Amino acid sequence: MLSKSINNSFQRIKLLPVLIIKLFVVQFFTWFALFALWIYATPAITKYIFTTTDTGSYAFEKGIKWVGYCFAFYSLIAAFLSFFIPILTNKIGILKVHAYALLFAAIGLMAIYFVHNKWMLLIPFTCIGIGWSSISNVPYKIVANVSGEKEMDFYMSIFSFSVVIPQIVAATMLQVITTNFLKGNTAYTIICGGVSMLIAAVIMWLIGISRKSVI
Repeated sequence: MLSKSINNSFQRIKLLPVLIIKLFVVQFFTWFALFALWIYATPAITKYIFTTTDTGSYAFEKGIKWVGYCFAFYSLIAAFLSFFIPILTNKIGILKVHAYALLFAAIGLMAIYFVHNKWMLLIPFTCIGIGWSSISNVPYKIVANVSGEKEMDFYMSIFSFSVVIPQIVAATMLQVITTNFLKGNTAYTIICGGVSMLIAAVIMWLIGISRKSVI
């Protein structure tokens, strides 16, 4: 019975819509970038903006708090902008909306490297918030739109791996990349995340312009 159930699941996976498979690739680069930010924002910002690596210092404590403020700020931006996503998707299509959002997130991630003032950090984190407003819900709407009613729950379960897999890769590879290739410069690691997000944006844009109909 178990083997039959597993075999049935594999057969259903083989029938995944092409758009969902392509979206898996977009998700990989998107979430790899996000994990680069979440893991390395604190060491990068405390070192290069608050100019300290002393975890017991007052400056380091302020840096940690400011990272928390920045994360809360981009989440607030995302929550506000999420109300406008349906309007934009009706005008240009959900695929292109997501591509633009990923582009803003990529710009925000890479811009962190060029910021040397804590208040100026709000600019790149605004861009990240624009991206997060789409990342946190649009891909799932796309999956729902291309899924049949009977397959939606199954496809959503499979799609959850598009977050888990890049998380595992990021957890194992980012430290290696930072230590061996970036000489421990965590700001460069976040730039790598920005490049990864840019790749996701380009792929998403190509998906969007390749489809004759918007969904």
